[in-house]
Amino acid sequence: MEIIATHVSSDFDSFAAMIAAKKIFPDAEILLPSSINSNVRKFIALHEDELPLLRDPGDIDLKAVRKIIMVDTKIPSRLGVLKEIIDMRKTEVIIFDHHQKSSEDIDYGSDFSKNFGATTSIIVDIIKKKKISLTPLEATLFSLGIYEDTGSFTFPGTTYNDFEAAAFLKKQGANHQVISRFLNLSLTAEQRRLLEKLIANMKIIDIYETDILFSSAISDRFVEGLSVLTRKLGHVEDIDVVFCWVKMKDKIYLVGRSETDKVDVSKVLEVLGGGGHPQAASAIIKDMDFDIIERKILAALHKNIKKPLLARDIMSYPIRTVKENESIIKAGELLKKYGHTGIPIINDSGKLVGIITRKDIDKAIKHGLSHAPIKGFKSHGIVTTGPSTTIEEIQRLMIENGIGRIPVVSRGEVIGIVTRKDILRFLHGRDYLKYPGESKGSTDYNFSPSEIKERMYSLFPEYINRILETASDISKELKMKAFLVGGVVRDLLLGIPNLDIDIVVEDDGIFFARKLALALSAKIGAHEKFRTAVLVLENGQHIDIASSRVEYYEKPAALPDVEPGSIRQDLARRDFTINTLALSLSKNNFGEIMDFFGGRKDLANKKIRILHKLSFIEDPTRIFRAVRFEQRLGFKMESYTEKLAVSTIDMDIVSQLTGIRIRDELITIFQEKTPWLALERLYELQALKKIGVDVLIDEDFIKFLKKTLERYETLAPYLEHGCDLWRLIFILMLKDKEPEKAGKWCFDMKIKNKDIFVIKSTISSLEKLKKEFESRITKNSHLYRLLNNTPDELKVILSCFGKNHHDNIMRYLTRLRHIKLDITGNDLKSLGFYPSRKYKVVLESLFEKKLNGEIKSRQQEIEIAAKIYSEVGI
Repeated sequence: MEIIATHVSSDFDSFAAMIAAKKIFPDAEILLPSSINSNVRKFIALHEDELPLLRDPGDIDLKAVRKIIMVDTKIPSRLGVLKEIIDMRKTEVIIFDHHQKSSEDIDYGSDFSKNFGATTSIIVDIIKKKKISLTPLEATLFSLGIYEDTGSFTFPGTTYNDFEAAAFLKKQGANHQVISRFLNLSLTAEQRRLLEKLIANMKIIDIYETDILFSSAISDRFVEGLSVLTRKLGHVEDIDVVFCWVKMKDKIYLVGRSETDKVDVSKVLEVLGGGGHPQAASAIIKDMDFDIIERKILAALHKNIKKPLLARDIMSYPIRTVKENESIIKAGELLKKYGHTGIPIINDSGKLVGIITRKDIDKAIKHGLSHAPIKGFKSHGIVTTGPSTTIEEIQRLMIENGIGRIPVVSRGEVIGIVTRKDILRFLHGRDYLKYPGESKGSTDYNFSPSEIKERMYSLFPEYINRILETASDISKELKMKAFLVGGVVRDLLLGIPNLDIDIVVEDDGIFFARKLALALSAKIGAHEKFRTAVLVLENGQHIDIASSRVEYYEKPAALPDVEPGSIRQDLARRDFTINTLALSLSKNNFGEIMDFFGGRKDLANKKIRILHKLSFIEDPTRIFRAVRFEQRLGFKMESYTEKLAVSTIDMDIVSQLTGIRIRDELITIFQEKTPWLALERLYELQALKKIGVDVLIDEDFIKFLKKTLERYETLAPYLEHGCDLWRLIFILMLKDKEPEKAGKWCFDMKIKNKDIFVIKSTISSLEKLKKEFESRITKNSHLYRLLNNTPDELKVILSCFGKNHHDNIMRYLTRLRHIKLDITGNDLKSLGFYPSRKYKVVLESLFEKKLNGEIKSRQQEIEIAAKIYSEVGI
């Protein structure tokens, strides 16, 4: 026997979810819980003949149950008598639920739960995919479940999936008049009397800047709909969080309602054995003093409500200011440079005297006053606040004064500024002001801090995690915000091991680095100009630490000027969105990912995206890096980014780069696993041509490059001088040039002389030896002379041209290059031969014979040496 069951005190979402589950499991019986909300009971009374058969728990032989479909709960104890069956673990269990996980959840079964606003939405999504037909009545009932549990799509937990489910149901004929009627039932006389008691007994308390309404009452009879009354009470008093408990006969019924994401009422009511979801929860208590109930709820609220953020937590800093005698035109340039819409004005003593906005400046310029001092245009009666002011108070100040920015002042000094954007991001999240394409990444990479910590423990060695924990401790001690940034955060989300530790500090990064170096017994090197430091651990590991900063490019392809900035400004100077992710190391939010520029979304979509349209012009090496990340990660430049890359190349800006920067980018690319893909892409973009590389990157070139790299791997154990992979690829790119021109190109790229020698000599000898090695070199001594003291790069490339080429190279590497004479000049001297330049002639002749197999022993070497001396008349 199969049954569909839900929790006691069934609401529209749980009841509708049971009826919806019946559409997927038609053979299952629906088990109606003993307690049902009054609006649901009225709906059943009116529509019972059109609904599937609703069974009472007493009508079913529970021993015959072989499958239970649990809806709108994962907690067995909320199923009443069915808990006993589940505890026996002999029954198949299927779960559909949208509530948060808890310690009481069932620990087995097939779980189809999702983070939707309503359980009904989860099941409707399956119905939609299975193309199961619905009647208008069913569509209306399912809509009721969704509308009720999402607060008509106003609760914070509402998802786009709930909207899609409701839209689908509307197409199936959902009747909104019926939905409105049952969601807004008029109160009965008993309910009105109970509501009056609750209004009379209510009190409002403030916990961390959040108003909480408490009320309680006693009724000599059971009154349905306490959840409805609780919500109405909140609406009447305009309070987002309400707790009501009423003793009815021998039980106390407790309901919590929340219309803010600050308070999760399900977590609060856990202390009283209750459950539900963040916006709605309930509990039934057998016997407890009202004062104890209130104290328990208060304690849980203090534990679960976060302390309010203050001005210091969201303000922008370091703040830009302008002197009051500065000209209008200069102030306008500053606003444009920093991307601000307003800037505080200070006098000669540094005291705040006003604010000037972009509108003020535009108005002055319009009237021909661009060279006038800004003090005549500053705002008067300036509103300021302190660093400990709450966000709610700052919001009130902005609304009451009709202003968009408030300077934060401490001891007479401006230390930061809070803008409308800061407030909106705090209230509604970082993505509130972004277009959909810029919004936060796919949920695939939207990990919680606890999930991030798990990934850190699995991907980082233990010593790295200890270092980051130490950095977190120092961050708290110094009251500095510290962040793990760059590729290591990107790869952490992608699940790729990466030990390049980069830390950015929103303050004095060098001071922070010195404290961390002391704690880790590490060496430190600091660069005061760029406010950076490098720690070198005992194992040689490097940790880069920098102060957060802003970069400005005076001209294309130049190195940037830097100034202090916030973490957001620091990340804004990065090359691509996927590299702008930061991981907080602060104690209060360790592991939280900062994603200001949609990096996670681009990770999910496998896109390389620049941050602004001048990015490639400011630093054309980003084109090379974009190509490198494309191939390494299997990503692709998004269309606009690729268009800007091509435009920058066409403008000939790439050729303005210094040789050393081009060289370093190419060498880094050539160290990737598939360098041919990057070369092919650079050729396609015509970037290679702009840096003086005219090679044709076609199918034949790629094939030969792959073969060269494979041969490099097999020959590496035999090579004598050391073969560099990047030199190999440089040679293949330049081999069609004349050796001198290839050398000139290398010189322009600031390649070291010893490397230029290897590249030039390989190119010089390549064609000649390629031809000579087409057949087997029969004489070992000749083969030795051809290859001795030649670059290993030459040997690797030669071995790729054919079988004879490879065999000749291998014969030299495995047999000939190790051959040595057993006798030396000292042996010749001991034989009575007078030292002279003839020694060299004799020894070379001996060595040639030994290479050719004519000498097998030391004695033979001595005998033949004597013979040679006699032949030359010594």
